[in-house]
Amino acid sequence: MSENHQVLFRKYRPQFFRDVIYQDLAVGSLQNAFKSKKIGHAYIFIGPRGVGKTTIARILAKRLNCENPDGVEPCNECTSCLEITKGNSNDVFEIDAASNSGVDNIRELRENVKFNAMGGKYRVYILDEVHMLSGAAFNALLKTLEEPPAHVVFILATTEYHKIPETILSRCQDFHFRKVPVTVLQNYIETLCTKEGLKYDTEGLFWIAKKGDGSVRDTLSFMEQAVIFTDGNLTGVKLRKMIGYHGIDTFTDFFNQLIDSSQSAQIFETLENLFQAGIDLGKFIWDFIEFLNSLLLIKDNLADRESINIPQEDLQKLKQNYRELDREILVLLAERIFSIHEKLNLMKLRSSYEMKVYLEIQFRKLILDREKPSVSGLLAKISELTKLVQGDISALPDNVEQVKKQIPSQTASISTNQKDPKLAGSQTTNETQVSAKQKVESQSNVNGNLETNAMTQKTLESNKAQPSANPTSSEEEMEKLLKEKFSGMEVDPNQFKNL
Repeated sequence: MSENHQVLFRKYRPQFFRDVIYQDLAVGSLQNAFKSKKIGHAYIFIGPRGVGKTTIARILAKRLNCENPDGVEPCNECTSCLEITKGNSNDVFEIDAASNSGVDNIRELRENVKFNAMGGKYRVYILDEVHMLSGAAFNALLKTLEEPPAHVVFILATTEYHKIPETILSRCQDFHFRKVPVTVLQNYIETLCTKEGLKYDTEGLFWIAKKGDGSVRDTLSFMEQAVIFTDGNLTGVKLRKMIGYHGIDTFTDFFNQLIDSSQSAQIFETLENLFQAGIDLGKFIWDFIEFLNSLLLIKDNLADRESINIPQEDLQKLKQNYRELDREILVLLAERIFSIHEKLNLMKLRSSYEMKVYLEIQFRKLILDREKPSVSGLLAKISELTKLVQGDISALPDNVEQVKKQIPSQTASISTNQKDPKLAGSQTTNETQVSAKQKVESQSNVNGNLETNAMTQKTLESNKAQPSANPTSSEEEMEKLLKEKFSGMEVDPNQFKNL
């Protein structure tokens, strides 16, 4: 690396409003102010780190003091613009409020604002991280901020809007800056890779953009590091190794080990291998929680949103393999793993070995809890049994009708015997027994149904009413036969009210 090497985020810092990415609201408002010649005396830029607050403040300062402006843009060639770009302008003051937070610093600023600009039209004060000022410093700044001299413009920048007193906010025009989406960052760094002559692929750019977390500066800083680590070859394979991403296959294998009881022993083998490889087990558990959350997003058809931390190639694999997975299992497992991770952070274990032991104990407990019946499992079993019972009931009507058709002819035979006195005696007894046996055999086809039991009772009553030569022996024989056919079959009529 040459001595005059310039890091990427400084080399490609925007010098014009048009070069700023994804902050159209703030940029458009400032451009309109120049078009209408309505420049405010105090602005406050609010937003996360590295999205362009200080950069736009410098461009605004250049445009205010530019000798040959190009419409709403500075020329970036005059003496004033060049001095501001180099950071040695006598009319633009960048003050770090974090290190100049005392009331004495603000009193000194109040004395300096009285002097006119030396080279341009305005003296511009850029207060970075202004929320770090003390309460007394804010009070000292208040009067000057409310009625500054006509040649002074204040630009306040902060990442924590809620810490700014309302009295300060009410005296400033506020502009909100947003995080830059991953896709926008990917397209941006792709153009830079082309300019720098770097090799890359889609997954490599994805990991660089994700690492930036919506910050252009952080993205370029990580890209600078990745260029050195990969020797200018920004591919997904090398970037995975750099950031410690274990790959989707590692998480899918670990997930299958958790939900499949036959693979439970492999959980501890996986933890041991990660420990021996020197991988941070705490980070692995958190990455696995993100993996489970991604599966839930897939179930909810929300997996295409920006915040998901998985490349599109891996995301398609998950959609194909786990879309039909039980949602309750995912929610409960994600909750348990998150609880384990939360306790892990609270315990503040001293070594990775202690962390491994803790995780092994927690996963053993998780395996034991998994073997207990779940609510969904019990409901599924009940549903299965219900379907079986309903299937048995639906098969009954045909058999019942067959039995009912046999009853009238048999009843008529019994009635005839009762009217004819010549058919009394043993003949009547034999016919009654034969008739009873036929009824019992037909009734046995109903598989012990309640209605069959009821018809059998009616037959017994008819036999009792029929005169016979030996009624006692006939009844005993019938009772014996019924016990043989229906032994062990007890039916509660209240359970089958529809019959």
